[in-house]
Amino acid sequence: LSCGSVSGAGTNYQTVTVSGDDLCRMEAAGQADIDLQRSNGSIQSTIITVGAGLLGDRPERNPHFRLAADLENVYAGSRIRVTVEARPGPESGATAFEVNYSAGQEGNSGWRAFDLQPDYQAYSFTWNVPERLIADQAVDYLAIRPVVPEKSRTVEIRSVKFDRLGASQ
Repeated sequence: LSCGSVSGAGTNYQTVTVSGDDLCRMEAAGQADIDLQRSNGSIQSTIITVGAGLLGDRPERNPHFRLAADLENVYAGSRIRVTVEARPGPESGATAFEVNYSAGQEGNSGWRAFDLQPDYQAYSFTWNVPERLIADQAVDYLAIRPVVPEKSRTVEIRSVKFDRLGASQ
């Protein structure tokens, strides 16, 4: 599997979905564990496990997807909707999880918290990705982590979808 950055790979960039075998693109930054769940040889989901107090606030130091330069360029100055399909993990399942879209030095969405339901649900937020003020790519990330009040908690992710809604408002 090619498990590098998430890319639009020549699509029209309106909707980019990370699911199935593309879930291998998640990086377990910080002190987090990523466990890819497979069925019939294909990735079905990924389980993120984190211990209490082990992660900081910086998105790139949390479990994350790195966005390739093509998505960084297309999303800069755009309003996007991020949708994460998630549920509590099978062991020590979290009751909530957080998501943060980071555009590097240009800013980030802040941690958006969602209360988890027992089965898979879609959780969304919209954010105006800032224009690039410097010529280089900013190294965009989408970080996802369980809320961990004590011990350790898990969240299971089945898909992540990026929808470009148009120019920033």
